[in-house]
Amino acid sequence: MSNASVRPAPLRWALVLGMTLLGLSSVFPLLFMLQATFRTETDWANAKIGLPTVLPLDAFARAWVQASIGTYFVNSVIVTTGATLLSVALAATAGFAFSTLRWRGRTFAYFAVLAWMAIPPLLLMVPIYVEMVDLGLVDTYWSVILLYSALNLPFNVYLMTAFFRSVPAELLEAARIDGASVHTIFGRLMLPLSVPALATLVIFNALYVWNEFVFALLLLHSDSVRTLTVGVNQLVGRFFFDYPALLAGMLITTLPMVAVYLIFQSYLVRAISSGALK
Repeated sequence: MSNASVRPAPLRWALVLGMTLLGLSSVFPLLFMLQATFRTETDWANAKIGLPTVLPLDAFARAWVQASIGTYFVNSVIVTTGATLLSVALAATAGFAFSTLRWRGRTFAYFAVLAWMAIPPLLLMVPIYVEMVDLGLVDTYWSVILLYSALNLPFNVYLMTAFFRSVPAELLEAARIDGASVHTIFGRLMLPLSVPALATLVIFNALYVWNEFVFALLLLHSDSVRTLTVGVNQLVGRFFFDYPALLAGMLITTLPMVAVYLIFQSYLVRAISSGALK
């Protein structure tokens, strides 16, 4: 008889209740933003939580127009896609080199990459800004794409190296005996096996890049390249407070990442169960 079947009923109900409350706590911010978008500014001033009072999507319309969310949304998609693809591609190749290939200085280079995980990115704000000015990349997509890729690269390399090292050596040896080159082993053997790990990195990197605020505010100045997290703040000013529209903009900012997680969650579960996150 399993342990779950002999567990006391009060303990099981307490566990279910605890997990339910934990789940609701993660959904509550979305519900709070959703109910606010269907209320007027007067309703918000009277009570922060209440039943919807307006059915039209006025708050979404105001957020879309007043904060130019359409432009910022496209900018965020470009930056997130570029930074995620670049960082994941570099991590895959570097992880393969560190785990499978034999070359001088491999151990030193690997630990040098991992050492960057211990450095808080905010400590590098001034050097990063000066470097971007010298390179002429300030107020361009490339400034944040290159920066986000570099900030995420140490963890990405660590995860991909750990995953590739878990591949049985006999499988690699069989591929070499069959005459497979290094590029063939990487492209036709290792990459297909690493889909769960790559999907995990896509989730983590996309969430970070999409939600990052500080460096986007520092490096992106014009509306043509500004990302969504920075642009939404225009809905709140010194003499202007449209909180229903602000929360509508925040909801628009949040939903794409919820969709990304739902799409890739099966791969994330496979990665965890297969040991990709060790």
